[in-house]
Amino acid sequence: MNMENIEYKCVKFKPWKGDNYEQIPQGKKLLILGDSHYCAKDKNRNDACRSKGDCSYDCMNDCCYNMTHNLIRDEYLEFRSGRKKSEGYLQTILTFEKNLFGYTPSPQESINFWNSVIFYNYIQHSQYKPRSRRKTEAEEIDDYKEAFKEVLAEYQPDYIIIWSKFLFTRDWLPDGAPEYPDYTLKAEYNGVIYDTPVRTFKLDAVDPIPAIIIQHPCCRWGKDQAKWHTLLKAFFETK
Repeated sequence: MNMENIEYKCVKFKPWKGDNYEQIPQGKKLLILGDSHYCAKDKNRNDACRSKGDCSYDCMNDCCYNMTHNLIRDEYLEFRSGRKKSEGYLQTILTFEKNLFGYTPSPQESINFWNSVIFYNYIQHSQYKPRSRRKTEAEEIDDYKEAFKEVLAEYQPDYIIIWSKFLFTRDWLPDGAPEYPDYTLKAEYNGVIYDTPVRTFKLDAVDPIPAIIIQHPCCRWGKDQAKWHTLLKAFFETK
C-alpha cells in the first residue's frame, strides 16, 4: 500500500490508492468520493492552525496532506484487522461497505476491497466537527472542482460513488458532460422503488464516468442497507 508521489496543483488531501486498483469485483476501476476530513482534536492541529483559528492552505503540513491515506491504512484497515478499537467514524466506513456488499463483509473482504479502490475527500480543508462546517468561499469551491478534475484525469475511474448529497444539492460538484445529462436512477426491491441522482463526467480521451450520488453513510438516511445496496447494484449494471 504505497503512497504515490504525484505533484498536484489543487489537490491538498492526497487520495488513497489501493495496490490492486483496477481489480475490484465488478472488474472496473472505482473511485469513492468522501465529503470532508475533521481535525477536531487539538493535538492534530499545528501551531499555525491554532494561532489562525481556522484551517487554510498555508496551515497544512505533511500530516494534513496524508490524512486520507492514513485514515484508510493506519486506522480503518487496522480496525478491520483487529489491531485498533472501533471509533464512530470507522463504523461509518463499515456502514458503507454493508450497503455496497449487501451484508457485513469479513475483515479480509474489507481489506481486499480497500486495496482495490481510490478514496478521495472532496472538500480540501479540514472541518472541526460534523455539522459544524468552516465557512467556504466561492473561490475555494472552484479549487475543489479543479482538484477533483485532477484526480479524475490521474486515475481515470470507470465508476464513482459520491458519499454526499450535500455536494450535489449545493452545486459544489463540477458540471456533468452536456451530452450525458443528470438522471434519476431507479431500482426496485421487495416492491419498493428506490431512486437517487446520477451525474456523468467526461474528460478528453476518457470514457464517460458515471457517478452515483448517495447519502453519506454517517447519517440516518445513509444507513438504509436495502435501499443503497439495491441502487448500487443497479448502478454497476448501467455501463
